[in-house]
Amino acid sequence: MAIKNDDRVLVTAARRFAADHGLEVEALSHDWLLILTTPDGRRLPLFGYDIGLNSATTLRIANDKAATSDMLSARGVAHIAHRLFLNPDLHVYTRGQGNWAALTAAFDAAGQDVVLKSNEGTSGKDVFRVRTQLELERTAHELFRTERSIALSRFTPIRGETRFVVLDGAVRLAYTKQAPMLTGDGQTPLRDLLARAMVPEMGPSLGAWLEGADAADLDTVPAAGEHLPIGWRHNLGQGGTIIPVATDAPGADLALAAAAALDLRFGSVDIAHAATPQGDARDLVMEVNAGVMLEHFARSAPDRREAVIATYAEALGLLLSATA
Repeated sequence: MAIKNDDRVLVTAARRFAADHGLEVEALSHDWLLILTTPDGRRLPLFGYDIGLNSATTLRIANDKAATSDMLSARGVAHIAHRLFLNPDLHVYTRGQGNWAALTAAFDAAGQDVVLKSNEGTSGKDVFRVRTQLELERTAHELFRTERSIALSRFTPIRGETRFVVLDGAVRLAYTKQAPMLTGDGQTPLRDLLARAMVPEMGPSLGAWLEGADAADLDTVPAAGEHLPIGWRHNLGQGGTIIPVATDAPGADLALAAAAALDLRFGSVDIAHAATPQGDARDLVMEVNAGVMLEHFARSAPDRREAVIATYAEALGLLLSATA
């Protein structure tokens, strides 16, 4: 279910911070834009999940998957590489000769198993796993109907994904995102386990998983205690679950390196714990976000909600002191 703008935990945190510091709050644009005003008339605009600590350039880079990938490459930070492909209408501004030859070459170089997505998308929307030439062509054309650019990355199997919330060079919050998963009991067929576990948020993950399954798969009876991930996405808005971890959990140093590479003061860094052919895991930066959205984490437990509000308050305090 969609979260209403005025129900966002950031709005609660901003209003509480304003009350504690004697600030006025003006809500505009359906509560997507908040303006905090100090007694001496200084205004602190908060737009969406961007509170204004990051530079405009850092914000634009972090919102661009291919640009983020280029920045991390330039700084030697291990990450899942994303390659940019512009909408054909934009090639009048480049010396490129179109996309198809390069897109096909990148697909082949990645072993014909890639993820194709909106270059500036969020929340796991418009993200597709592509494994055939036909899927590549169909998906690219579909994305280019609405997107100025798309990004291609090699499909990377991962064991888990950890989000680190970073503020001025330190991790303030951390949690692992686990893909939707079923657990067998040794008696119930897979189709019935799916029916019991299904929630609307699992729709995209389940749909992609079912495309590769057949009736025989659904009739199997998983062993007691057997864990079966549904799909490959870990997004909380698509049925993923939260496991809190320590702020110095594996991947924390890499997250801080990624934030430093982008000059990111306040943001979140998603670290993929990628499976290697040898059976162990290698940490790679998957994504960097300059807007800190923590709605699902905050709603998972009362103490986590308070931790999120405290983190926002600390960031807002830095913003207030910077404008004094």
